[in-house]
Amino acid sequence: MIKSQNRKTKLFLLFILSYVYISFPALCETPTEKLQLADSLFNQKKYTQSFELYRQIQLDDKKVSSAMLLKMAFIKEGLGDYTNALYFLNLYYLKTYNKRVLKKMENLAQQNKLSGYNYDDAEFFLNLYHQYQLQIDLLFLSLILLYFAFLLFQKRKKKSIPLAQQLTFIAILLGVFLLNNFARERTKAIVTNSNIYLMKGPSPGSDVVDVISKGHRVEILDQDDIWVKVSWNDDDAYIKAFNLMPVKL
Repeated sequence: MIKSQNRKTKLFLLFILSYVYISFPALCETPTEKLQLADSLFNQKKYTQSFELYRQIQLDDKKVSSAMLLKMAFIKEGLGDYTNALYFLNLYYLKTYNKRVLKKMENLAQQNKLSGYNYDDAEFFLNLYHQYQLQIDLLFLSLILLYFAFLLFQKRKKKSIPLAQQLTFIAILLGVFLLNNFARERTKAIVTNSNIYLMKGPSPGSDVVDVISKGHRVEILDQDDIWVKVSWNDDDAYIKAFNLMPVKL
């Protein structure tokens, strides 16, 4: 009886040790180790294998670095997949707000006759605002409080506040209100399929606005079930959600 129990115990321990031995490499493969392996494969010019690892880190481990995104864009551009190359360049820009990547995206879009990648200084500074929004909002709040304290001091000293100073304070408040409400960053998306119909309304029976190919970038305005409202050539149009790849980290 005792020998039988000892045998069962040994078999059970052998099973546990075998399971741990088999599972240990997978358990020890941290995102950092996977990233090091992916970087090693990239340096060896094994781009397809390295991309698969980078993508796994991005999707499964939810960890992404600017260097990784740049390498993924490089790989896809080298393979002629300009749609995904632009997607990863967009993510890289959201991560770094590096102005040089804007020119790279614009050139790649021009080579493939794609729209939606034109930038001007106004949009660049707007992106900078989004990057440092908390710091800028705190700065404006501090200025508002200081100016308000100054107005109270003026009122105590002169018993009244000059109209010009009142209007200045109102203008500052209005400016902050507009900046926070109308300068919100809107999600952009890249079209992932070719011969896609842009519709006038969220229905297949609506009028056709345009027929576009993959790679174009649009600005998302709203979503109604499977239909996404986008901006196209300064007009509103609707496209089905599965034809879009939203650009967001």
